Formats: sequence, structure tokens, C-alpha cells
Amino acid sequence: MGARMIQTDPEVDPSGVRVINSLLGDRVCGSAVYRYSTESTNSDALVELTQDAVARDHLPRLYIADRQTAGRGRQGNTWVSRDDALTFSLTVACDLLAADRRGLLSLAAGLATARAIEFLLAPVKAYLKWPNDVYLAGGKVAGVLIETNQAMADRVVIGIGVNINEQPKIDTPGAVSPQSLFSATGRKASRFELLDSIVRELVAMVEAIQDSPAEVLAEFRSRCLLTGKVIAFRDRGVGNEGTVEGIAEDGSLLVQTAGGLRRCDSGEVRLIRFR
Repeated sequence: MGARMIQTDPEVDPSGVRVINSLLGDRVCGSAVYRYSTESTNSDALVELTQDAVARDHLPRLYIADRQTAGRGRQGNTWVSRDDALTFSLTVACDLLAADRRGLLSLAAGLATARAIEFLLAPVKAYLKWPNDVYLAGGKVAGVLIETNQAMADRVVIGIGVNINEQPKIDTPGAVSPQSLFSATGRKASRFELLDSIVRELVAMVEAIQDSPAEVLAEFRSRCLLTGKVIAFRDRGVGNEGTVEGIAEDGSLLVQTAGGLRRCDSGEVRLIRFR
């Protein structure tokens, strides 16, 4: 199965091919594309979505690259990664998710990444800055970008980037300065062991959103860095400030402002700072 369902470039790391074939053989993923270099794995996935090029039985479909030259983050942040960072995307079917639970996908992706990091680097503790940035020792080590295509609304692309041994250059002025797993813990992590762990956690988490969303929310809330913090944010271009009261059942952020309690969606709000 693995040999038939994986597309690779000749320069890619054989260790990565072995891990991907394991994911395919265990039916965690249905297919995979492993490139030595690409602009953005999310862009690669979205192109195939636009072309309706992936059969349902090939999902979840994994896209990974050793080097990403024009990666994208939330709010338009851009960054470049070399082969000592982990950058990948996973296209999953979401048509079986109830509409009011799709907002939990963003939180679940961050949670899956946090769990995987803890599994490999125990006893570290990972926290989450809503909706899905992963923090260790006070610094951001991973982020998530979720995208879809209106023509294929029953599928979603989940892009994940983890700074393993490098601290990538962020080209966006004012963006949060990231750190790496190594700088946060002093320990080396295997890129492909981390890939294996995150993908398995992520696929299980997508199922958990449907079966036991309360458990997903409870764990996210226990790790949320923003609860009780004063934040400044922009909502549809308008500046505001308030105290975070928590996470709503649909995954939105509850913020007490001078004008009352606001329910903020991750796609509509840009966090400026928190204290």
C-alpha cells in the first residue's frame, strides 16, 4: 500500500519515507506527497483541492517537504524553513463533522501538536495560545494554519510548522519571535518521530471532535495561556481590549470588554498582545 500511495522526490530523506510508509501501512493516512523543496505544503494541498485531484479513499493526504521557501502562517505571516524544521500539511474530510464543531478543528490541531511534543520530550509541558500556537517555556515553538476551498467545503487543509533545532526567520514586522524545541528544552528532537506522533494525534483528534468534543475543549482550556489575561485585539479592523473569560463550546474566544462580553472567532480576530 505504502509504495503505491506515496509520491517522493529522489533527494528526500529515507528516514522520512520509512515513517510515511508506516503511517500509510497503519491506515493513519491514505496517501502522501514528500518533496525535497516546495514553496508551501498548504499551497500544494490547496492546488489539489481546487483540481479535485484526490479521491476520498486517499484521505487523509499528507504533504511534507524538507525545505519550505514561502511558508505561510496565520494573519499573513511568512517564514522560510530548512530541513531542521518540520513543515507539513494534512488534508482531511470534514463532512461528517457537525457544523458547530468545525470551529474546534483549529484548537484540536494545536492540541495534537502539543501532545506530540510532550510525548517525545517528556516531562516538558506545552501550552496553547488561542487558537493554536504552541508554547514551551514562554516561547512559541509551533503554529497551525487551516485553510479550505469553497469548491471543496467538505475538506480542510491543516498546515503545521514546528521549529525543531532552528529558530526561523519571520519576515512579518511585529510578529512574535519564535524559538525552537532545542532552545526551549536543550534537547534534540527527531523530525520524523515528531511527524509520526503529530499525524497520529491529529487524525485521532479529528475523530474526537465528533465523538467527544467536551473532552477536547476541556484539555484545550487546561492549557490555554490567555484565560484571565488582558488582551488587545482587532476585530474586523476595529481595535479593542478586554479580559479573556475562556473558550466557548464552539471554540471561539470569550472576551469581557468595556462594551460587554464578546465572542471572537479565530478567522475574524487578530491578537495584538496579551499581558
